[in-house]
Amino acid sequence: MSIPEPMTPSDCDLRGLPFMQLDVVRLIDSDLFALSTGEEFKAAVALWCKSWLQVPAASLPDDDRVLAHLSAAGSRWKKVKSLALRGWIKCADGRLYHPTVAEKALHAWKARTAQRERAAKRWQKKEDDAGNATASENDMPRHSDGTSHGNALERERERERESKKKETLTSFVPPAEPSPSEIEPVETVAETLPARPSPPDARTALFQLGLKAVRGLTGKSEGQSRSLIGKWLKACGDDASILNRVILEAADLRPAEPVAWIEAAVGQHSGRSPRDAERTRNKAAWLEGEMLEGF
Repeated sequence: MSIPEPMTPSDCDLRGLPFMQLDVVRLIDSDLFALSTGEEFKAAVALWCKSWLQVPAASLPDDDRVLAHLSAAGSRWKKVKSLALRGWIKCADGRLYHPTVAEKALHAWKARTAQRERAAKRWQKKEDDAGNATASENDMPRHSDGTSHGNALERERERERESKKKETLTSFVPPAEPSPSEIEPVETVAETLPARPSPPDARTALFQLGLKAVRGLTGKSEGQSRSLIGKWLKACGDDASILNRVILEAADLRPAEPVAWIEAAVGQHSGRSPRDAERTRNKAAWLEGEMLEGF
């Protein structure tokens, strides 16, 4: 019988997505639950969880010493090994894979790589926009018969200025002066242009554009959305610019649970402890659906 290929890509890395959602009905009705002792069941669940954070995800090393450590069975590993490894398959790379865990890991990996690609495109667009300002200079040769790049640019600009001066002098024809009888008195009226409105500050933008974005993401009323923004703004230390960036990112990614997602992002900028911020981020990751649906 041929050895199957690995069930997840070699670079499948789900570290940072620590939650796995379990289908409790399916688990309770499984043979593993019916046949295992408490110690065997504990070791099996521990291996599922540890494999989620291995690279590749959904895999384990085929080494009894490592498995004894990962399962927390220690010296009793040989006693629980048979049921703890129920459903695991050894693949061509020499590692053990669980088909159900691998299926869910592939789904989460696809979502993660798609998000990274969207972020890369945004950064590339920003770099391209910034690069356009100096594109003409980048097109100039770096060397010109012993002349440095800076001097070559300066000489090229000087030639362009001289050329424009010559064109102006040769093409200019002074208009004929009108006779005194043709001159008519003209009353000039100063035209007052309206003052150009200044752009709104961060707080005004937050309760105008940001409010519309929150209502569109959450489906909540204006009053409920204002209440959420007020709570988030307080968590950001009353820094509207931070909350504007978080809401803009949420509008771009369109998370399934926008409120939890924004609260997790705000938590990273607030003064809460790292444990509180991590707990909120984990909750957002679970609600995004990038975890197991069961075994």
